[in-house]
Amino acid sequence: MTKKFQLANGLDVELIDKPGFVKQFGIVMVDIGGIDQAYQRLVDDQWQTVQVPAGTAHFIEHQLFNKATGDISQRFARNHADTNAFTSPSKTGYFFSSTTQLTTNLDLLAELVSAPYFQPDSVEKERAIITQELNLYQDQPDYRLENNLLQALYGVDAPMAVDIAGTPASLRNIDAETLLTTHAAFYQPINMKLVVVADFSKSDLSDYWRATKNPWNNLPTDPHVRFLPASQPVANTAIAHRTETDDQIQVDKMAFGWRGQQISNLTEVITLQIDLELVLTTLFGETAKLYRQWRNSGLINDSFQFQTTVERGNNHLIFTANTPEPETLRAKITTVLTQLSMADLQNFEIVRQEMLGNLIFSEDDVDGIGQESVELAFYDWPLSKFKQQLQQRQASESLANVQQFLQQGTEASYVMLRSEKSDDGI
Repeated sequence: MTKKFQLANGLDVELIDKPGFVKQFGIVMVDIGGIDQAYQRLVDDQWQTVQVPAGTAHFIEHQLFNKATGDISQRFARNHADTNAFTSPSKTGYFFSSTTQLTTNLDLLAELVSAPYFQPDSVEKERAIITQELNLYQDQPDYRLENNLLQALYGVDAPMAVDIAGTPASLRNIDAETLLTTHAAFYQPINMKLVVVADFSKSDLSDYWRATKNPWNNLPTDPHVRFLPASQPVANTAIAHRTETDDQIQVDKMAFGWRGQQISNLTEVITLQIDLELVLTTLFGETAKLYRQWRNSGLINDSFQFQTTVERGNNHLIFTANTPEPETLRAKITTVLTQLSMADLQNFEIVRQEMLGNLIFSEDDVDGIGQESVELAFYDWPLSKFKQQLQQRQASESLANVQQFLQQGTEASYVMLRSEKSDDGI
């Protein structure tokens, strides 16, 4: 059973009851991610846009664990709870899992996100750590492969084409004041969602939400700043198809994809995500006929994969692979997708049933339910509605939606070739 309500300050709360479960899970998600690089500040009764450096959202996520009393993770641990966080292109999430002391851990979670303690010395240390990590990423060919494709799809300087952690240059422009003002703009209750999953017969929260001292009822708000969600930029198509030689790789690599048009309708966002997953898995999943043919011929190996991303500010489909014939593989994928018809979706129903089965099976995963539900909350989709949509989706509907995505989208590719050919294969 699920209960949803909104606190007086605008925070949306969802309680998911799991009778008989010992594990408890709480997650709060904020509508800020790597692509969000601006907010608005009220100056002389006029809203002014303030730019923030790339990587600020990720930096805030790391620094919020620092409190005046030390690392807040240690206080969670004393309550026998594990805690962690993540930053995506459009969201930041903070969560805990435990078996006891639900209200105490919920209080800590509220403190984690609402009580910044950004100190110059700590910011300086964090900057050095993240910069080192970014430099290490540059030595990873697969990282460069996907990053260069995103640059081709979205534009070299587009937020989506910049690492979530920023760049060494952008990190130098992040200080404690930058973190504090950006936090005040985005970490407001109307820009956050909270989901709690537990057996509420053992941990009744009815009185918890009514308490005047409940920290969730007292989340800080600042009327002088406000969040400014990023929009998808126009792609720079001058580098839509690029091939470069890389002396650090042992096999040729290909990245290829489409960037779709930005979608404002919330229902259409989720529906497209479902349809892309259904159609692409039917066509290119490990049990698909094409996948087996390409694998048996040596055109691809286990590295072949596709990713579908449909959310605020970014909307794309990406293929990556190690392959001895990058251009041949790209041409074959293009042919399949541009000539797509119902005849290619004979196994659609099998794939749909398998995805539905996996979704039902995941209902025993408390962490997974919480994370999936809080993501869907930003699109006004309960998990039950998502499951219903998947149950009812027809091949003809999914086909038409994916065809429209491809026809209206922008295509790009990036290929990395070995500097010296060998007979090592893939």
